[in-house]
Amino acid sequence: MLRNKDFKILHKRIIFTMFVLFIYIFGSNISIIGNESIKTSHDSFFKLAVSNVGGDLSSLNVFSLGLGPWLTAMISIMLFNYRDVDNVIKQTRSEKQIKERLLTLLIATIQAYYVIHTYVQNNIIQNTNILLLVLVLLTGTLLLVWLADQNTTYGIGGPMPIVLMSLIKSLFHQQLSSINVTATLFIVIGLLVIAVLTLLYIELSEYRLHYKDIMNMSTQTSHSYIAWKLNPAGSISIMISLSLFLLLNSVINLIGKLLLNKEMNVDIFGFDNPVGITVYIVIQISFGYLLSRFLINTKRKSKEFLKNGNYFVGINPGEETERYLNKKARRICWFGSITVTLILAVPLYCSLLIPELSKEIYFSIQLIVLIYIGISITETLRAYSYFDRYKSILDKY
Repeated sequence: MLRNKDFKILHKRIIFTMFVLFIYIFGSNISIIGNESIKTSHDSFFKLAVSNVGGDLSSLNVFSLGLGPWLTAMISIMLFNYRDVDNVIKQTRSEKQIKERLLTLLIATIQAYYVIHTYVQNNIIQNTNILLLVLVLLTGTLLLVWLADQNTTYGIGGPMPIVLMSLIKSLFHQQLSSINVTATLFIVIGLLVIAVLTLLYIELSEYRLHYKDIMNMSTQTSHSYIAWKLNPAGSISIMISLSLFLLLNSVINLIGKLLLNKEMNVDIFGFDNPVGITVYIVIQISFGYLLSRFLINTKRKSKEFLKNGNYFVGINPGEETERYLNKKARRICWFGSITVTLILAVPLYCSLLIPELSKEIYFSIQLIVLIYIGISITETLRAYSYFDRYKSILDKY
């Protein structure tokens, strides 16, 4: 009984997350089209990208689209309200959800139509109700979004465990049995280790800005500070950039198909082309920075300083404090965004230089993302363990 009381919060959240993952695994095994009806001679880029946002295109199933449409909708709304963060904070949860769901529905419709026309054989499309297939994919996407949202409230890590499970499934589906042990392979493994260690460093380290707290001037040894992660956006930035890249790919190919009335595949928007990789890198570095800046709300922090009377040494309260925080935030956000982008860019460009190891390099990229998400979930678990540790104290207040 005492044990259940001590770990009540963490245990309940872990059980709920496991229940969400069970539903995801069950749904991803419900095929809506037989495997014999799926085109086999298609590039693996789209499958690789979709698996990084919780989707699965090894077969066309209920959850094939994953969380990509939802993540794209969230970042789009965030950018639209980027200059008006205070009003966004004041919005109720239901108001935010209505906007997100409507935009998610629109994006998911585009991607569902594209996936069906790209991966399903033409004779099957002609003999099948496409509208019904689109509706099934939309329903699966909205259910997955609801599960991720519920996991944010009652579980651990929000959408991250779903994406983690999707990556694990994708890694097991890849065939890497014919790996030749060469010096180049050892270099790839070495780069993978360096990438993982770098991600560990930027995820577990923080940048501190010391300030004077007028409510805590009793001792000179203790310092008050603002703590920012070296990459404030975390692993979610990778998922969002991939979802945006997928949407761009889907829209361009779909427009081409509708205008030319024939199947179209723009090869330059893939990971087997330098243009496609460069476009993705630009999206990752840009949106990684913007998401980090959105999460570090320097305007609100400067207002809090002005209200509470706290200050930085040599910096006047008000606008000067905001400019100081903006300057520091820009450095941190660009550093985090550029570092994560480089970790992804190096293996992607290497896959062009060493095409015979492209499968192994794609495998390593997915492994990097998986480890990064795992680190983020571990940090969340640690935070909830603190709640359990101090639960008896928090209950008094």
